[in-house]
Amino acid sequence: MNLGAERYHYKTTQNSTRLLANVFWASADFRVQTGVVLIHPKQERVFMVYNKRLDMTTLPRGKSGDIDALLGSPAESVQAMCGHQCTLLPLPKLVKEYTEPEHEAIARIEDERSVDPFYITFDTLWVDTPTERWSQGYQLITFWYAAYVDGDISPNSTTRLDPSARWVPLQDVSAALKGDDFGSKIFGVFTQLWDYLKTPAEQRQTVLK
Repeated sequence: MNLGAERYHYKTTQNSTRLLANVFWASADFRVQTGVVLIHPKQERVFMVYNKRLDMTTLPRGKSGDIDALLGSPAESVQAMCGHQCTLLPLPKLVKEYTEPEHEAIARIEDERSVDPFYITFDTLWVDTPTERWSQGYQLITFWYAAYVDGDISPNSTTRLDPSARWVPLQDVSAALKGDDFGSKIFGVFTQLWDYLKTPAEQRQTVLK
């Protein structure tokens, strides 16, 4: 693309940190997991569970040594936690655009829906091993999906599987995620996409905040 003498500045949308250039990892240096925002649409409750690594109750994450199986069936891990049939929730797709003349990057919300990840996060995972003096550091890549359950649930319906698991009212989730920066950001994006689905077309906010 020839821009002539004009200096081009690429930017991320305000929902992202920065774009990384010339970054690469050998398979020994990264770990992959999935995260799921699991909602009961009729009761408007979100599933949360205790995360030992983060030492808090937050959005469920699932991991497996089989990356293909993990990404191929991302709802299975949370289904095992909650004990209910979980189905991936199609959310509106996000498209990157630039406003002119300000040249600000925005994430445009489209009517087309997708069950692909709506967010990806990068973190550092520290693992203690008995044969090493120091903890091993890995690049932790999390693909975030949305899913839903039907049928009757109650806040205590999952104690049989995990005593820490609970269904939190939608309006209380943000407060419950305090301390989990990734979880808070992800839930903020999810709620905007979820609200978009419930809002009449003429009243929809089409730019992600």
